[in-house]
Amino acid sequence: MPDQQIKVSKPALQAEPPRRAATRVTHPAPHPAPRLAARLFAAAGNPLRARLLRCLMRPLGLLGAAGVASGVFVMFIDRRDGDLHIDADAVAQVSSQQLFELARFVEQVDPQALQQFASLVAGSPLALATFSASVLLLLSRRLQPTTAPRPPA
Repeated sequence: MPDQQIKVSKPALQAEPPRRAATRVTHPAPHPAPRLAARLFAAAGNPLRARLLRCLMRPLGLLGAAGVASGVFVMFIDRRDGDLHIDADAVAQVSSQQLFELARFVEQVDPQALQQFASLVAGSPLALATFSASVLLLLSRRLQPTTAPRPPA
């Protein structure tokens, strides 16, 4: 069988398209619902925090609670009967980052729990005012056009 050669041509160099002023495109933040839940939790008082935490922990068992946020939520589960025992004073120790991780996990396990979380917030005038202010701030940030600085000519 004779040797066959395959000819490969080099691609022609393409001219780079002219550059325009770069506009920064903002993409939606990943996990918007858990982020909002964490912000609302941080702004809520301890009694409402306890109810919100109970709502998010309901779908989790002991193992699920142990796997989220380095297991900080295990302290709220009674090991004898598995019931939730959320003390309003102890809930003050939960950080918004830990609650974000919990809400992100719950969003995957039982999205309905986040709906219940929103209903609890809607039932609290103070939490609703906090939520409205947060949404307004986020909306104003999203609507502001931002452009990248132009390089000096």
